[in-house]
Amino acid sequence: MQHKHKIIHMKQILILFGIILFNSFAYSQDIKDPIEVTPLLEKKIAQETEREANLLKAYLTKKGESKLSVEFALDTFRIEKYSEKYMEYDWSTAGMRTATFEAARKYDSLLNKYYKKLLAVLQGSDKQVLLQAQKAWIAFRDSELKLISTISKDEYSGGGTIQQLTDTSEYFTLIMNRTITIYQHLLRATQDN
Repeated sequence: MQHKHKIIHMKQILILFGIILFNSFAYSQDIKDPIEVTPLLEKKIAQETEREANLLKAYLTKKGESKLSVEFALDTFRIEKYSEKYMEYDWSTAGMRTATFEAARKYDSLLNKYYKKLLAVLQGSDKQVLLQAQKAWIAFRDSELKLISTISKDEYSGGGTIQQLTDTSEYFTLIMNRTITIYQHLLRATQDN
């Protein structure tokens, strides 16, 4: 029971972090005007993120967290921290959209990574259960994205460039939530807590 609460708590923290991240950089920037994030600046952001990830790894390892928990925490931390740092420079609507879309793309990559790990743990016909669940989720995701796009039409949402950011944010949330769910299944399946 304690393991279940730990998973739910982690999911709530990640979702809350995403919402806070989005809101905090939409309205409170240290820089007067947004700055275009160039490849050189991207490299700097990546290096800073990796330094902070190494500190987190040391902390989590010292706390005795499991290898899988540390791996997932670092994977998600890198995505979230990179997005945060990116939006510190370019907090324009286009910049936030770019950062959020990139975070969604990276979460999609994590989704595939942890899906494969879970598939490797499952035995025999249980692999088919996961495959069917993932196909159903993909169908849901595609339908949900179509609905999100429909709601973004001017006649429903009032229009504006903010709709693109909202769409990207909702896409990010879909992918992030599924990644967390697959990870939670893996954690349970491996009894790694």
